[in-house]
Amino acid sequence: MNDCGLHADDLGYLIKQISDKMRANADAVFRKHGLTYSQVHVLSFVQACGGSATQKEIEIYLDVSHPTIVGLVSRLEKSGFVTSHVDENNRRNKIVCVTKKAQQTRESLEIERQKTERRLEQALGQQEREQLMHLLSRLSQIL
Repeated sequence: MNDCGLHADDLGYLIKQISDKMRANADAVFRKHGLTYSQVHVLSFVQACGGSATQKEIEIYLDVSHPTIVGLVSRLEKSGFVTSHVDENNRRNKIVCVTKKAQQTRESLEIERQKTERRLEQALGQQEREQLMHLLSRLSQIL
């Protein structure tokens, strides 16, 4: 599509375009594993917490509503990526645990992420990539 240079110097537009493309690429990889972008975020968080977390912790981390987390966890459970049970110490909490399937899928997703990183690094070079990361981090802190 020809934008006639309309957004040529619009930093926000360029960042959004890059973000949209990266998300589309990630979604295509996730779909191969029967996952959505949001489900991968749930799995990543639970795995980072040592393999288990409460639904409340997931809600807070993702900044989404309780019904949204219930739906995500339910679909992940049906797909065999997590199990869940009521916390015996506090029956109001539901604990979500990753399964072996989730751990294996994480390894596969990590390989795909590394491929993307290598592609970007080949296009930019190590020094330019590091500079870009530094600049993006600064922008993120400012906003």
